[in-house]
Amino acid sequence: MSLYKKSRYENIVFIVLILICFIFIGGRFFVTINCIKHFIYYIAYPNLSAADNILKFSGNFANNIESLISLHQDNISYKQKNQELIDKLRNYELITHEYESLLKLFKLDKVDNTKSVYARIVVREPSLWYQSFIIDKGSDDGLYNELPVAVFNKTKNALYAMGTIVETYKNSSKVALITNSESILPVEIKNKGINCLVEGFDSCLVKVTYIPLNVDVKPGDELVVSNLSSIFNYGIPVGVIRGIVQEPYMDFQTATAEVFFDMVSSNIAIVLVPSEQKQ
Repeated sequence: MSLYKKSRYENIVFIVLILICFIFIGGRFFVTINCIKHFIYYIAYPNLSAADNILKFSGNFANNIESLISLHQDNISYKQKNQELIDKLRNYELITHEYESLLKLFKLDKVDNTKSVYARIVVREPSLWYQSFIIDKGSDDGLYNELPVAVFNKTKNALYAMGTIVETYKNSSKVALITNSESILPVEIKNKGINCLVEGFDSCLVKVTYIPLNVDVKPGDELVVSNLSSIFNYGIPVGVIRGIVQEPYMDFQTATAEVFFDMVSSNIAIVLVPSEQKQ
């Protein structure tokens, strides 16, 4: 029995010695193990040389830990910046796709003396749904007040009048829609050459006023921007007449019309900026 215990203890001692050998060998390659080795030397044989080695390797170990933490923080920062760039790239690709769709339209019916600034609608409050919204372009992008804002309809392959910039900031602008109750837009009944006005009242419908009594106007007639408009280019589609109101003892008739642009699906606005030649 005693021989068995002795043999087992000898095996344990042998394993411990092997581990110590690995530690001392590894100390040549790892700073932490090297520091522990010198600390053991100092306890066994205290001297100035061992203490100096401990301080030196401890300092290097602390510096390495600090470098690792710094690298980790930099890695997190780079990941965040990379994600921001990916998001911007996605937005760019979406706007580029919209731009390519617009090229076909502009080749057919290009708005003269203007350049197009494509902006994303970033703020659209439900309580102001048919009054105004905020876009992500501003004075830094060459925008200013009273510029016309349109939207492109891919289904109809048409550019529709949408609103006007009323407030401009450095990186954003506020757009008042033509459906806003304070908006008045000179329009023309398409193919009839009759000038009238479109007045908004905070819904998808607008009121068409000052239609002469002797004009044959009916539901389905389209409205386009009149040449009397000082903001929009002539001929841009606005909406379609849905109903006629003929009041007695009035010199003019009125109508209700539905605007062409769809606020639900619209997320990209196009600001039409006059070129320098026009300015």
